[in-house]
Amino acid sequence: MRLEAQNLRLYIFVGVNLNIDFSKHGFQQVSADDYFHFECFGCCDCCRNIRDSVMVESLDLYRLARFFNMEMIDVALKYTNTVFLTWGFPVFMLKTKQHLDACVFLKASRCSVQNSKPRTCRMYPLCIGPDDERPGEWLSFIMSKKHNHFTGQRRLVRDWFDENLNAEDRAFVAAEYKYTRELARLMNKIDKRHEDRVSELSLFFKYTAFDMSDDFMPQYARNMEYLKKQLDYFGG
Repeated sequence: MRLEAQNLRLYIFVGVNLNIDFSKHGFQQVSADDYFHFECFGCCDCCRNIRDSVMVESLDLYRLARFFNMEMIDVALKYTNTVFLTWGFPVFMLKTKQHLDACVFLKASRCSVQNSKPRTCRMYPLCIGPDDERPGEWLSFIMSKKHNHFTGQRRLVRDWFDENLNAEDRAFVAAEYKYTRELARLMNKIDKRHEDRVSELSLFFKYTAFDMSDDFMPQYARNMEYLKKQLDYFGG
């Protein structure tokens, strides 16, 4: 399967149980009541060597589009690459520059989209997702590949969530988990000769069929329901 290391990040995101030993991939599981040490010293090391590793989710793309006053499809074409988690599951990854595979938004050693940067960046060095076995709780992982980052101030995981995830973020992540599982079940019924069409539908409804003057979540929920109907048609 393509993008093995990055797929690990995506598997955490979509909540697929693969019985993976996450510690072997540089992840350490923590709970909301655990502490970790982290201090941002402005070195931008976390913004380099990130080729095909920072996913731009639907809500991220919507916020970036509003930041740039552009349509979502135009932001996607200019600043992301399309990769596949598996067939029928295209996702966007931030483009990188040739030098050190640095983030396309890294300008003069500073983030040029600081107030609209993707959730992956805001949550660093943590990644999270809803815990299926404990409703209302979150699975938490420390992305511990860059060990030199884990110095400085002692922080509580729960506080990090509160500082970096607002109500819209939490609603989106919970909905994305829910819909991803539902879409996966529908896609499993579809003949792979429809792969191109299914991918086109997924990209359209998940990432581009939005009115930038309207709130995100109602549009997202509507689009996912439309996508489910389309996939059900192909699998019927």
